[in-house]
Amino acid sequence: MSIATARKKALPAASRRGRDRRGEILKAARAVFLERGFLGASTDEILAHSGGSKETLYAHFGSKLGLFREVVQGELEIIFTSFAGHADEAPLERLRLAGRGFIRQAMRPDSIALLRILIAEGVRVPELTAQLRDQAYGQIVHLFAELIANVQTAGACTSDEPETLAEIYLDLLQGGTVFRQLLEPDFRISARQLDAHADMCLERLARVANAKPARA
Repeated sequence: MSIATARKKALPAASRRGRDRRGEILKAARAVFLERGFLGASTDEILAHSGGSKETLYAHFGSKLGLFREVVQGELEIIFTSFAGHADEAPLERLRLAGRGFIRQAMRPDSIALLRILIAEGVRVPELTAQLRDQAYGQIVHLFAELIANVQTAGACTSDEPETLAEIYLDLLQGGTVFRQLLEPDFRISARQLDAHADMCLERLARVANAKPARA
């Protein structure tokens, strides 16, 4: 076998090992962050659970903050999946299902735990909240706005400000559920109740969207 052929065969295996190592570090980091928070977690403990070296960790993630951001991004990707699918449904039904899926994912225990870390430690480490503020919130609003714009095109509501409506919808979905879960660790709400909450929020949004502006 030539050296060139050997290299071609070795590269995919090395690449797979790199991906596996990265995944192992992320899995360990997620567990350690959820248990100890960002400030309480150490890269030594993460590596003790995942194996590897600090050089490998920093090569993949740059820093502990970069590693935490990747963990948060993983949770966000789970939330973003709530907007996918249902392409055969009518626009209003797609919006309703997206609202249900979003609040179910946002209320997952790990999502709530990470949000608690961001709230508790974000004041001392402002960089923690930058990703959530600049990327996650904007992307979620954008996805809801696209769905609302489709509803508008279908003639189901009259307002012409989908971004504003998306922000209102997001506030409605999170306000009474996520906030309460953050304050009350023993608070429990079933999937059926979350669906009913999302449907009620959509009804409220519809009233706002179809409201006539008051005359002076």
